[in-house]
Amino acid sequence: MHLRGSFATLALLALATYVSAQSANGHLQIHHIDMGQGDAAVLISPNGQVVLFDAGKDIANKKTCDVETDYLDQLGVRQIDYIFVSHYHTDHIGCIPAVLKMFPLKGPSYDRGLEYNTSFYTNYVKAVSDKRTTVTLGQTTTLDGGANPVTLKIVSINGTFNGGSVSTENENDLSVSVLISFGGFREEIGGDLSGENTSTYQDIETGVAPSVGPIDVYKVHHHCSAYSTNDTWLKATEPTVAIISTGDGNVYRHPAESCLERLHDSDVRKVYWTETGAGGAPKVNDVVGGDISIEVVPNASSFTVSYNNGTATDTYAIKIGSGAGGTGAPVVTTSQPKPLYAYSVRGRLYYYTDCAAAKRISKENLRTSSDPPAGYKPSSCVLEGIQ
Repeated sequence: MHLRGSFATLALLALATYVSAQSANGHLQIHHIDMGQGDAAVLISPNGQVVLFDAGKDIANKKTCDVETDYLDQLGVRQIDYIFVSHYHTDHIGCIPAVLKMFPLKGPSYDRGLEYNTSFYTNYVKAVSDKRTTVTLGQTTTLDGGANPVTLKIVSINGTFNGGSVSTENENDLSVSVLISFGGFREEIGGDLSGENTSTYQDIETGVAPSVGPIDVYKVHHHCSAYSTNDTWLKATEPTVAIISTGDGNVYRHPAESCLERLHDSDVRKVYWTETGAGGAPKVNDVVGGDISIEVVPNASSFTVSYNNGTATDTYAIKIGSGAGGTGAPVVTTSQPKPLYAYSVRGRLYYYTDCAAAKRISKENLRTSSDPPAGYKPSSCVLEGIQ
C-alpha cells in the first residue's frame, strides 16, 4: 500500500512537471493576445505557472473564443493557475468560460467582488464556481518563489487605491489594476481604468499612479480611449513601451487621437497595437503587430517585445536595473522584421504585402517597409485589416 502510494505521488509530480514544461522556457512571458476589441493576456512564469488576465469576447466583429483557446493551446498551456479579472464587461470576461472548458482552473479567480447584471457575468461566475475570490488592495500573489519570484500586486480595486478612493459606479472605473514585478522588470495591467472626470467617468489613474511608479511596459487602459492615460499617469509611470489592445472597425473609435497624442508626447519609446482599430492613425514609429509578447530572462537588464507572428523582436533596457543596472530608456537591439507594408514609388497608397493590390506592383516600382511609409495613405486593405 505504501509503495503504491509512493508511485502515485511520483506520477502526480511527473505530471505536474510535464504540464509546466509544456509552456515554460525559464523566462517570464507575458502574451497580449490579439482577440479584437477587448483584452486577453496570459502570463507564464519561468517555472510554468500560468496566469490569465481577462479573456474577452469581441461581439461586434463576431469573433469566436477560438482566438484565445487556440493561442493558449499553441503555447502548450494545459491548465490555468490563477485568473485576474479586471472588471465585468463582455470584452474582458466573455471568453473565460470557453477557456476554462479547455484549460481547467486550479487556483483562485480573483475579481472585484459584488455583482453585475449581464448573462456574460453570470456565465463567468458559473465557470469559475467556488474558486471565485474577491481581491484586496495591496494583496500580493507570488509565483515560483525561490531566488527569482514573480509578484502580482493589486494597486487598485473598485476606485480604491493606496492613499484614497474615488466614489464611482462606472464599471470601467472599478477595474482591478495589477502591477507585475520580476527582478527589476515592471508591467502594469489595469483593465479600463479612467483618467478623466466627466459626467460618466472618474479619474482613478491619478490616484493609482504613485503606487505604480516607473514601469517598463504599460498595457494601455481602456484600449486607449479619450478618457484614459492622462498626463499625470504618464509622468509618474514613465513607461518605456505601451501596448494597445484594440479591434479593427470598433464602434468606440479606439484608439482615440487624444490618447495617442499623450502617449507620443511622453517619453514612451514605442507604441505597439494589436490591430489598427478605428480611431487615430499609427505614427511612423508605432507598430501594428497582432499578438504582442513580452519576455524577460531572470536577472536580466533588458526585456524583449515580439510581434508580427514572432518575426520581429525589439529589446529595451529595464528601468530598475536587475543585473547590469539598466537605465531603461534606449532600445538596445532591434531585429530586422519581415516587411509588412508595400507601396509603389509612383503611387500614393500603401498596402499589406499580402494584399492582392500589392502583388500587382511591378518590381521596378515596388518598395517595402516594416512601418507605414511617410507621405502615403493607408489603402482599403490596410484600413479593413485584410491581409
